[in-house]
Amino acid sequence: MFGIKRINMGRIASKEVLGIEFEKNRLKVAHLRATLQKEEVVNLIHKDTSGLSDTDIAQALLGIIDTISAKSLEVVDIINPSSVITKNIEVPSVDPKEIKEIVSLQAGRHTPYSREEIIVDYVNLGVYRKNYTRLLLVIVNRNIIKRRFDILNKAGLIPEKVIFSAEAVALNCARLLNLETENSEAGIIHIDEESTDFIIVFKNKPIFIRPIPLGAKQLVFEKQNYALRFLEEIKRSQEAYLSEDIGKLPSRFILTGGIEALGGIDKEMNIPLERVSYLRNISFSEKILKDLSLNKNISFFNTLSSLVSIEKIKIDLIPEEIKLKKALQIRAKELFKTGILVLSILVVLFFILLSKIYFKTLYLKNLDKKYQALSLEAKEVENSFSRLSLVKNYLSKRGYSLEVLAQLYDILPKEIELSNIRFEEAGKFSLRGSALSMSVVFSLVDNLEKSNYFKEVKTRYTTKRKTSTGDVTDFEIVCNLEKPS
Repeated sequence: MFGIKRINMGRIASKEVLGIEFEKNRLKVAHLRATLQKEEVVNLIHKDTSGLSDTDIAQALLGIIDTISAKSLEVVDIINPSSVITKNIEVPSVDPKEIKEIVSLQAGRHTPYSREEIIVDYVNLGVYRKNYTRLLLVIVNRNIIKRRFDILNKAGLIPEKVIFSAEAVALNCARLLNLETENSEAGIIHIDEESTDFIIVFKNKPIFIRPIPLGAKQLVFEKQNYALRFLEEIKRSQEAYLSEDIGKLPSRFILTGGIEALGGIDKEMNIPLERVSYLRNISFSEKILKDLSLNKNISFFNTLSSLVSIEKIKIDLIPEEIKLKKALQIRAKELFKTGILVLSILVVLFFILLSKIYFKTLYLKNLDKKYQALSLEAKEVENSFSRLSLVKNYLSKRGYSLEVLAQLYDILPKEIELSNIRFEEAGKFSLRGSALSMSVVFSLVDNLEKSNYFKEVKTRYTTKRKTSTGDVTDFEIVCNLEKPS
């Protein structure tokens, strides 16, 4: 294992990141562990893949993963400049949405592929002139990404991003190589095992990139055949940069990467060149130091830069359909979380309501027990009250019938003979009898109405009949009884 010293690698949340770089004949894997206290690269692994099929590469990658102890890994695919096409263009807009639309429409014009065969992203280099923005287009064949994804999927890995290593190198050149690139251009010649990246950086952004198909392997083992060609390629790269009128030629170039075994080739370049080891601020374990000493031609600069700058990198060359799928998965997760939250709230409310019902029921039971004795006493009081009411009612009505008869006797004419007097419980009172004339009956009705004891006096019927002594009138009078107050 090795830790990074004196390098602020950017604030990465507590997690573990696995960077995988596919080269023509080599597989590189770097494992970054980041916590709130520190960040360290805990594994650097490389494997020769020349002659291996994609399935074999996946198996080799699976074997590497098995040696890494981590609960969860964020996997990133790192693609280097030799696998992409870069173009400097200007677009007549400064609006990010318009720029994105213009790039999507015009990207196919800068490649031999159709728009459907490529994946495009870009680095915004800033406003070039009024209403114009300069961009560095990054274009990759969709089949390249598909092949890399297939290998990763066979190894049971799902990449979160496809990082363009040149952008990561530009972001880290000032920090890792102590370059001041904020106000002036700086050149980086990064030599790997089988390729070299010529990168011009301005304000921590790559403004020009040209891959050279020669690396430390050729310059070390076949220097006589390739040294001159390498110098010519560096010169052509400078001329290509100047011909695109992007900026002025840097006053300082850095030679880095797998340069330990190189001779004095830098002295043969007609440019101000400085050798800088990208590992000079890093301490290694004995095991990794030994491995690097045996493989001096291999550079992990692209891989390490991509991991330490993962939060700042803008370019992501993942296909749109995968981005859409991820967005839908994230949305589904959010909906699931929302559903769980709503369900939890409903469960809590249900238990709150249930607890209230329980405590209310318990309170009522306690009240029932508390007032049970009082209820028995109240029932006894109620019975006593009922008996008293009956007695009171009896006493209040005792003698009332005599009072009614006395009143009736006072107002009854002598010409009337009563044959029937009836009292009813509902307060009804009726008289039957006979009178010598009809007028006597009506006179009785009038007298009854004037009394305080008789109310709503009515004559139910009057009938004349003959007797041995003369004509008489039979009658029936009904009324309601009311005791005077």
